[in-house]
Amino acid sequence: MQTYENISTSDSLSSKTEMSELLHLRQLCKDFEEIYRNSFDGIFVADGKGITLMVNEGCERNYDLKAEELVGHHVSEFEKKGWIRPVIATRVAAERKRISAMQHTHTGKTIMVTGIPLFDDQGAVRKVIINSRDTTELVQLQEALLRTREDLQRVENEMKELRLQNLKPDGVALKSQSMQRLSSLALRVAKVDTAVLISGESGVGKEVLARQIHKESQRSQGPLIKINCGAIPRELLESELFGYEGGAFTGALKQGKVGLIETAHHGTLFLDEIGELPMNLQVKLLQTLQDHTVVRVGGTRVVHVDLRVIAATNRDLQVMVDNNQFRSDLYYRLNVVPLSVPPLRLRKEDIFPLTEHALDELNASYSFNKRFSERALKSLLTYEWPGNVRELRNIVERLVVTTPTDLIDVIDLPEYLIAPVDQAFADPLEYRAIVAQFEKQLVAEALKKYGNTRAVAKQLNLSQSTVVRKLNAA
Repeated sequence: MQTYENISTSDSLSSKTEMSELLHLRQLCKDFEEIYRNSFDGIFVADGKGITLMVNEGCERNYDLKAEELVGHHVSEFEKKGWIRPVIATRVAAERKRISAMQHTHTGKTIMVTGIPLFDDQGAVRKVIINSRDTTELVQLQEALLRTREDLQRVENEMKELRLQNLKPDGVALKSQSMQRLSSLALRVAKVDTAVLISGESGVGKEVLARQIHKESQRSQGPLIKINCGAIPRELLESELFGYEGGAFTGALKQGKVGLIETAHHGTLFLDEIGELPMNLQVKLLQTLQDHTVVRVGGTRVVHVDLRVIAATNRDLQVMVDNNQFRSDLYYRLNVVPLSVPPLRLRKEDIFPLTEHALDELNASYSFNKRFSERALKSLLTYEWPGNVRELRNIVERLVVTTPTDLIDVIDLPEYLIAPVDQAFADPLEYRAIVAQFEKQLVAEALKKYGNTRAVAKQLNLSQSTVVRKLNAA
């Protein structure tokens, strides 16, 4: 039988349990209030009709508004006043789904918000909870990053253009598309250590291209050693290439001699006229290229070499391979990246800039002030130039030092350079069109340097209207 004491004890335990649960609920409520209030993100609460019920400190900070300015007001008022654009609470309630948006505030901030609907037991939207975060700094950083990327791309393009100009033979800004494509390819190849085979007629500038590739390479601080395989007597070629040990043959130095290949260590070995290399030395050279080692004449010691190989020839090595005049294995070893330099007669757009560049250098060297007449330039343009760039430069130098007056005219040219006037420009490379294009290029480059047509006109001693006309020339 339950006594009074038992009942009292039971009631007391039940009361303590309820009190403990009440205290726990109060603590939970306090915790949630503190979490809500101290959340770094803004928390905005509205009822299903869009009336603001609660905002935390993060929300006040995001919108730069006090809670009393928001609570109790319909969200549409904030948009009408220009405080927040767009508001999304009513849209969340109407569409009954989560919605995210980017808001802009009256103080210029960019706020990222996400609204979530809460439903009652009947399925009606009873509240809308909106979480907000200030992304102004993030947006500014993204915009700054985009501008930085654009600036870097611009600088990279400018640097690429400068590097391309540096790869022009003798520093001349050539106009032909064939040479521009070749320069672009040479620039890319320069950055790696792969073997390069430069082909082209005598005088087209193969050595100049090789020097520029070395200059733009990672080995530019190392030596560039040129070996003309056709200029060294065959009986001396092996010892010159590979060196020799003391007493290797009659007349050899007692201390021996380092070969040219060894001197290219950490640099570039330029094998000019490679097609003239004897077959017996082709075998030895191939071994060197494969193993990166050299064995001197009369010796057995293996010397390791670290070098990059560029070869050049004015002969068709493939035909020589077919005729068993050149080893196929060496040919394929050298011909990893072929660069073919076209003859000057196939790129006549380059004759004017090459001529002007040579003339400027020679005038500076000899303190002259020579210039070509229009008729003389016309004749230079129509000539076929079998000796290519080398012949052109030699002719310019001859005319500079032999012409008695500052103006070099047709009468001063060698007879074989003088073209019949009636036949001079029957092809599309008509003289005046080329001159106009060249003048346009000069004026455009001056515009980049001086900034406006008035300054360009002053520097070039032209009228401003002439400068504008030349820039707009077709």
